[in-house]
Amino acid sequence: MAFNTLRDAHSDDPGDGDPLVDDAIGAVPLKTAEKTADALARFMLDAALAPQHRRLLKTPSRLVLIRVDGEAAALLLASYLRGPGQVSSKVACHTEQTRSGGQLLPVGHGELSRLEDGVSVVLVSQDPEGVLVPEALAAADALIAVPNPTIAVVRRTIRAVTGRTVRGLVQADIDGLGIRDLLACIRPGLSAHQCVLTLRRAARFKRQKLGGSGNVIPLEQLALTQEVAAWANGTLDLMRRVGAKTLEPSALRFACLEGPPGTGKTTIAASLARSAGWEFVPTSVGEWFASSGGHLGDVIRAARKFFNELAKAKGPVVGLLDEIDALPNRATLSSEDLQWWASVITFTLTEIDRVRKAGRPILLLAATNHFDHLDAALVRPGRIERRVSVLPPNEQERLALFASCLGSRIGREGLSSLARLSVLATPARIESWCRSAIAAAEAAGRPLGLRDLVELIAPRGQRSDRTDRAVALHEAGHAIVAWDLGVPVKEVSILSIGAAGGWVQTELDDPLITRDKVERLAAVMLGGRAADIALGEGAHAGAAADLDNVNRLLRSAMLEFGLFGPLTTGVNSDTRNWPKAGTSLSVAIGEEIERALSRAGEIVRRRRDDVFRLVEVLRVERVVTGEGLAQLLEQSATVAHDNGADATSSMPRGA
Repeated sequence: MAFNTLRDAHSDDPGDGDPLVDDAIGAVPLKTAEKTADALARFMLDAALAPQHRRLLKTPSRLVLIRVDGEAAALLLASYLRGPGQVSSKVACHTEQTRSGGQLLPVGHGELSRLEDGVSVVLVSQDPEGVLVPEALAAADALIAVPNPTIAVVRRTIRAVTGRTVRGLVQADIDGLGIRDLLACIRPGLSAHQCVLTLRRAARFKRQKLGGSGNVIPLEQLALTQEVAAWANGTLDLMRRVGAKTLEPSALRFACLEGPPGTGKTTIAASLARSAGWEFVPTSVGEWFASSGGHLGDVIRAARKFFNELAKAKGPVVGLLDEIDALPNRATLSSEDLQWWASVITFTLTEIDRVRKAGRPILLLAATNHFDHLDAALVRPGRIERRVSVLPPNEQERLALFASCLGSRIGREGLSSLARLSVLATPARIESWCRSAIAAAEAAGRPLGLRDLVELIAPRGQRSDRTDRAVALHEAGHAIVAWDLGVPVKEVSILSIGAAGGWVQTELDDPLITRDKVERLAAVMLGGRAADIALGEGAHAGAAADLDNVNRLLRSAMLEFGLFGPLTTGVNSDTRNWPKAGTSLSVAIGEEIERALSRAGEIVRRRRDDVFRLVEVLRVERVVTGEGLAQLLEQSATVAHDNGADATSSMPRGA
């Protein structure tokens, strides 16, 4: 405690992580307490004014412009600068142009005339370029930008007002709060502790109002893929310029966030609104129906309420129309369904146009899991025209996200392993893993290790060692057969996700389907079963999905693609007598499956060493990329060659 008192006596800016304690502990009373407005203005200026600015404010016949963020800040600083003991200048606050004869005209001419008398002039505005006369901008000796209060400014203000040391104040306690909020929360009658709690409560209320959740975080702290980050940061820049009235609202492009569930589309919209300081108004098509009973007139009224809220918002606003694919594509509707839906869709299109033409700072975003299901009129230019794909990050993006979250705690090779392991992870999930692992390591009083994250990302679960090895053997069989037959492998995994105990992801190097390609794919699909039989404990139920897939592939090749005999399609074929008399379709498919299984079995037996090497790597790494598989097999070929073995058994044979 003596250490804390010593630090408090020499610092006005204690660390962000200090716990809340009784104000009497470590408190350093000040001689006099200031009014909140004076203290806040003083510390805001202290943080922004360089020595040359201070000299300029005391020099005769100078013109200084001060730019602030918002009308409340302009009024606050102008009032303070007019106070006793401050600048000996003419101080004026201008927050809007003047109206004359039905026109809006810039202001500031009156104050500029004082310069002729040798009087310095200070003009404060949230939008100098849009409000002040051009002469003021051209002749100004300095344009000083005073930003919103930082956490250090707020700490000093609380201490000046209460006479007590501030503890426990963190950035989240002031995020989203404006000048008026700070003046209302920091009061001479409260202790420093009470001021912090009041600020925290106000910030929580603002977050709930802004995003419908107390967990909305700024866009800058949100983990995003490169494509989404580029769109979001560019849009945020436009929003800030529109909010500052240096850009027309028509520059904003309405956008649709599309992608699979769980990728954070709603979170991105709310975070974008929060970072811009704009109101956030979310709705969904499902909500229109739920709140209206589903009657046509009620649905339209629920939709109108949303669009009216956007059009009548007092300030800049972001609207989110979620589940927009619940509005069906009129091109796919029957005439009976179209008669009902046409009114809802047409009304929505009309309201989007109304919002677009309102000339107000409104950004409309939509969200969908099925962009291809949307009506073409919804996503044409001038409406919801920008398509933003919010997809799970690729391996390089996952690596960058882990690096951003973990810093230098994990080396490059470890980060690469984590990126490979987190195949289906969203940015938010990666961020959550990192926070949890760091917290667990700190709680245990030790450095973060790679294993801390591996156990979160790819837990072994309830698998026994025997089952884990069996899964690895099965997936290695698929991968080695694919490699041997020249089918490109993207990834091999023994992660357990849902009903799948592992997978091998392949891709066709040419989309043209031939009989040879079908036969090779069939062998790959049966490579796991072949390894189970030839190198393991025998066939097991884990190959059920493989059998279903290979049967579907061969049926399509025979009945739809015309690759195994007659060119008649399934509609015109007698599956009981195909492709030749006395042979049913099921028998024909069965014969091809046996040939494919025999082919796969020959490969896994010939390349058993490669299969078992991959098994051991999979059991440790859990995921092996196509590049990793290539390196493994190339090393295997090198070792075999050095030992005088037949190196060709470790090289792909191709088609």
